[in-house]
Amino acid sequence: MSSVGQLVPQVTRSPPNMTIKFNGPHIEGSFCTSIDYNYDPIISVICAMYIAFGIVYTLFGYRCFKASMFLTGFTFGSAIVYLICLQEYLMPPYGNVGVALCAGLLFGLITMLIQYVGLFMTGFHTGVLLAIAGLAIYDHFLDSRPTTYWLCVVVLLCSGIFFAVINLYWKKALTVFGTSVYGGAVIAISLDYFFERMMMLKWLWERAKLEPPVAPPCRLSWLTLAAWPAAAIVGLTAQLALTATGIYHEQSISAQKRRLKAQQSRPITREQRAEMKQRKYRYLYQVRTAHGDVISQSYVQALQKKAQCGNWTGSGGDQSCALNDWQSDVNGIKYENRS
Repeated sequence: MSSVGQLVPQVTRSPPNMTIKFNGPHIEGSFCTSIDYNYDPIISVICAMYIAFGIVYTLFGYRCFKASMFLTGFTFGSAIVYLICLQEYLMPPYGNVGVALCAGLLFGLITMLIQYVGLFMTGFHTGVLLAIAGLAIYDHFLDSRPTTYWLCVVVLLCSGIFFAVINLYWKKALTVFGTSVYGGAVIAISLDYFFERMMMLKWLWERAKLEPPVAPPCRLSWLTLAAWPAAAIVGLTAQLALTATGIYHEQSISAQKRRLKAQQSRPITREQRAEMKQRKYRYLYQVRTAHGDVISQSYVQALQKKAQCGNWTGSGGDQSCALNDWQSDVNGIKYENRS
């Protein structure tokens, strides 16, 4: 047995490799030791304005419903038109900004005045942003790259249309969720410009298009990417707990219609009839007062006493009736002179 054991060499097997290799992005790269403060004044002002819009969106998205619908259309319209103008090179930079702001103002008014257009666009933005995040996460586990961009386009369109349609059914819940997600994304994109000139946005869009992996941006840009879910969670919590409680965007229109219908269909009680009759008499008295046809209260009382004296006989009664007649005439003359 020992000779056989010496002839057969012992084979040692290494344990199987249990590590999983990811082909997608990793948090790596150098730290940003310095930030370039040579900002473009036009883009920096626009990004600062978008940060303010994002804060309002995130914290008061449903409470300021009309403003949120306007900002949805304004942000979408101005951004799309500005990118188109940059690609065409038809106007100077200030002309591009002016055209983009005018287009954003027009589309913002449409989304604010037409409620269903605003809700549809809010849901569409929510679906597109969630699809971009989902494609970026899917790229992290992807082994082989697709040869066409149609997968990205189909996912973005399907997700956007799906959330846009269901946002028309569950208006309040999905508007609160959508404004929180959209406001956090606007804040993160605007901060990314001030940190690294939107390198994180470009890198995230390449991941959403499922392109071959490239070197990620510096680690400071990951803070701007983390600001998106952080702001969305904070905004969602704030709206559900504070700003969106007890408020319904349809209350100002439909509630008044329901109240008027209930008042019209409600039967009139005896007390309400008496109140309506008193109001009618008050109105007639006001009309007569406006035209100067007023009888003094003392003169009316004197006439009542005179009528009583006519039924009462006696000498004392005649004297008192004469005295009452003289007082009523004096009161009538005084009232006429005063009027």
